[in-house]
Amino acid sequence: MLDAAPFPESIASVNRWYDEGHIICFFTARTDEHASATEAWLKKHGVKYHKVIYNKPRKIAPYTEYHFIDDTPVRATRFTGKMGAFVRKAKEIEVFEE
Repeated sequence: MLDAAPFPESIASVNRWYDEGHIICFFTARTDEHASATEAWLKKHGVKYHKVIYNKPRKIAPYTEYHFIDDTPVRATRFTGKMGAFVRKAKEIEVFEE
């Protein structure tokens, strides 16, 4: 885990958002036992962040997506190996009936 290759462009983006005042929180399926190695890797590669939340539920078949329920607006971004600029897109989403 400590030898995993970084994505320099992604680290630069995360650090820029941090410097702009965004709250950077990584939400990972890694368990608590991986916390020290994960945070050592982030420090080694100069990643700026506020918090890492461990133990995210893992996808278990037949389910193909997560549903997060929160009482505040949440912006979740799916990482696919490259980060670009944020753009606004209209997407259809499911919400609870009022």
